[in-house]
Formats: sequence, structure tokens, C-alpha cells
Amino acid sequence: MSLLQETARKTAGLLGRESWLVRRLRPAYESLLGRSHDGRGIPWTINGVSYRIDPHYRHRMGSEYDSPVAEFLRQRIRPGALCVDVGANVGVYVLQFANWSGPNGKVVAFEPNPAARDALERHVQMNELSERVTIVPAAVGANAGEAVLYAADVAGMSRLGEANKAIADRVSEITVPVVTLDEYCKTEGLRPDWLFIDIEGFEIAALSGARQLVKSRGRDMNIVVEIHPDVWSSAETTRAQAEALLGELKLRAVSLMGQSDPLAEHGLVYLEHV
Repeated sequence: MSLLQETARKTAGLLGRESWLVRRLRPAYESLLGRSHDGRGIPWTINGVSYRIDPHYRHRMGSEYDSPVAEFLRQRIRPGALCVDVGANVGVYVLQFANWSGPNGKVVAFEPNPAARDALERHVQMNELSERVTIVPAAVGANAGEAVLYAADVAGMSRLGEANKAIADRVSEITVPVVTLDEYCKTEGLRPDWLFIDIEGFEIAALSGARQLVKSRGRDMNIVVEIHPDVWSSAETTRAQAEALLGELKLRAVSLMGQSDPLAEHGLVYLEHV
């Protein structure tokens, strides 16, 4: 840890990390921290591995980010794997997928939010992963076309359908392209080994647009999905529809975060082939 970071840590500890003064000084501190590393990103550990990140996004790149899920993935993703990240945001999983599948693996990252995508691109460049990571500026859904994204800067709660109530007072409405995984992977000739979906309630819609991909890849493709049943209605999804789709695809949701009912509670699940 640099002297600047150590001083800031002690000061925040004395004043309170969410005190008015600390919050007021934080943007200037983050800019100074970035300049102190010549814009190359600061060293940052995520689940035991060191990366370089833009200091403005430290709070989105937790040092133990989804650690049980990360360990589950780390143990299973093999070198050379192709990982598809739907809803990549600023790249906390993109960086880890690139690490776990290295040195020859590939990552395809879908991110429709321009602000989040800009941060994602910087993180890919800072970690010298541009040759292995493809960033697609589109949302993923059941059908190709366009949709309105209700976005608030880089907030991970930005979503299609309607604004998340937690950020509704500061969203901008952005029209974004929507693709299906079936169409995209067929056009690009991709055969993913891992599919990771976190798109704030539209996960079942995205999975329904990947029917042919899931069926053709079978057990050769692993799927992890963040389930958001509390906002499925805005995506015109019901539990019955989710169960029917999983039945059709011969998949079963297995909790990765201790949920007693993986289709009724928010959390990450592994879609096990049955």
C-alpha cells in the first residue's frame, strides 16, 4: 500500500468512511491516486489475485467480491476457456475470467451502459487484456432489436424495462441495441464454455434467447446466473415461465449463495444439467 493510500486509510478511519468530509474529498483523492500511478491503474487485489484498476471504481471491485462464487468458478474454469459475461459492468468478473482462463482463454463481455463500458475498457487496457477480451456494446435479451436502458453512471443496478427504485432519481434513458446470444454466437462462430449472466431481472429473457446455444453445447457449457425475481415482472417474466424454460433446457438451479429457494430469492445460481 502506498504512503498516500495509508494516510487516506488512517484519516478515513478517524473521521468515518462515510463522513461528510471524507465523501467530499473522495473524488479528489481518487484522481490524485490515479495520477500517482501515471494513469496505469492502482494495484488492487480481488479474491487473492492482484490486478490494476481505476481508483474511482474501487467500491465496485471488492477485495472479496462474491468470494464463495469466485472460488466455485476458479476451481472449474480451465485454461483456454471461452467465457461470456452478460452485464459486465466495470469488469470485476471480466478480469477474473481472464485470469482463470489464462493464458490463452478468451472473454466476451456485453455491456450496454456507456459509462460502465468506458470503465470496463480502461480496466481491460490497464491489465493488458485487449487481445483476449472482446467488449460488445449491447444488451442481451430474448429478441434482437432496441430497448431503453435506465442507467445511472456506472451503477450496477442500471437495467432495461424500468428504472431500479434505488437509483430512479438519477437515471438517464438511453436507447441501446439488444442482441440474442443465439444470434451473436452463431454470427461470430463462438462456442462458449462458460456463460455468466447478471442483468437485473432480464436473466430469464437472455437465457430464452440462448435456447439453441444451450441445447447445442449441452454439458460442455456451464451457466451461472444472478437471479432477481423481485423485478421479473418488469421483464414480463414469471416463475412459471422460468421453470418452464429451465425444464425445456434440462437445467436445474442450484444455489451458490445459500438461498433456500434459488428461483425465489435474489442470488447467484449454477444451472446444472439434468
